[in-house]
Amino acid sequence: MPVSQHSNKTILTHPSGASTEIQLFGATLTSWKVANKERIFLSEKAILDGSKAIRGGIPLVFPVFGKGKAPHVTASLPQHGFARISHWKLLNSSEDANTVVAQFGLDHTSIPEEHRNAWPFDFSLVYTVKLTADTIETHLKVHNVGDKAFDFNTLLHTYFLIPDESKVRVIGLSGLEYADKVSQSSAKQEGEVVIRDEVDRVYGNVQSEDIQIRYGAQQQDVGEGIQVRLNGLRDIVVWNPWTEKAAGMADFGDEEYHRMICVEAGQVAEFKALAAGGSWEGSQVLSLL
Repeated sequence: MPVSQHSNKTILTHPSGASTEIQLFGATLTSWKVANKERIFLSEKAILDGSKAIRGGIPLVFPVFGKGKAPHVTASLPQHGFARISHWKLLNSSEDANTVVAQFGLDHTSIPEEHRNAWPFDFSLVYTVKLTADTIETHLKVHNVGDKAFDFNTLLHTYFLIPDESKVRVIGLSGLEYADKVSQSSAKQEGEVVIRDEVDRVYGNVQSEDIQIRYGAQQQDVGEGIQVRLNGLRDIVVWNPWTEKAAGMADFGDEEYHRMICVEAGQVAEFKALAAGGSWEGSQVLSLL
């Protein structure tokens, strides 16, 4: 079947053989297979029982990126907010000759009371996953269904599975200012982003609609890679924990940093204001290079 529902996840399968899996916990996409290969990193130590956020896949960050700071209303929320640690519902699914689609929902009535008390706004999130033979789109719509304005961050915290972190290159961010969360400073990106040490950077106001993740080391390589097409998402986070941070995470293997890079599209450099009754949406489309 194109869409199969299990007790804890939904699996979409395209006639071409491409497939994706989305956990109901956090609506976290944990697999995207296309051209007979897995493209999304999921830690071998990832915990999938709903007791903590899933290490890998595409966790959904909302309504705060990182840890909120007082006096902002998000200060009492968990790191990266509650969306990735809440139980979502499958709203509907459909398929045609080219596309398999599933929509997942979360609103203020279905989050834990402690999070509701900490962030007392009425909201609705609809997360749509569209699978084709060679692409996958992840689309988030935020709707303020209450009578009070709120502001928020959101992020598609995508973990990409790569062959070798020493050869990966991220293209499309050259010339941009970024906040370096490792050195607690700011700098300007010169050329491609490469991984030689711990990297944790926030690039704001990205002008390019397309970000490329190239697996090969040389410019002339025609090697495999992924293109990320942005729609309504203007910030990019690039992250690799490197040795020390990897060793400090119980749900991440000590050597797994060699096989992953996070290139995360979102709205995180600044909070996005949403008036009562208003809505916002953003998406990314992943395709093979």
